[in-house]
Amino acid sequence: MRIWKYAPLLIALTLGAAAPALAEDAGAGYKDRFERMCANKDGDQKASERAQRHADKLAEKLKLTDAQKATFKDFQDARTQTRADDKAALCANKPDLSTFEKRLAFRQARAEKRLADMKAITPKLLAFYNSLDDKQKAAFDEPRKHGDEDEGHHGDDK
Repeated sequence: MRIWKYAPLLIALTLGAAAPALAEDAGAGYKDRFERMCANKDGDQKASERAQRHADKLAEKLKLTDAQKATFKDFQDARTQTRADDKAALCANKPDLSTFEKRLAFRQARAEKRLADMKAITPKLLAFYNSLDDKQKAAFDEPRKHGDEDEGHHGDDK
């Protein structure tokens, strides 16, 4: 039914109305999360290893040439640097998330930063993609299977 499409909006509005009462506790939860993230060097290593395994699998699947591997590495390096810079900036200037308005402003700023990061690395990703032949592009464009680090493609909303 179509009503299910509106359920998340109704839930968000309900929670948004209750947010001022929960603001103090929620701000503390975010603070704890930032503390853990900024202190977690092991997590950085694990994320780096996971990204490398994914990149290796993709390179193998596409059967990249040496020139394509270099272009792919340029993209990976730019993305890795962008993520590291974002984390360093976030940990150096921990946001004040004590109120709903401040959390909302923070989330908006993060979304804008992610968009700016995407725009910055897009030329390198396009350079890599454009270096692929038609067969490689078809394999690259294939949707990933759910168990292969899928980011949430669940089919049509009917």
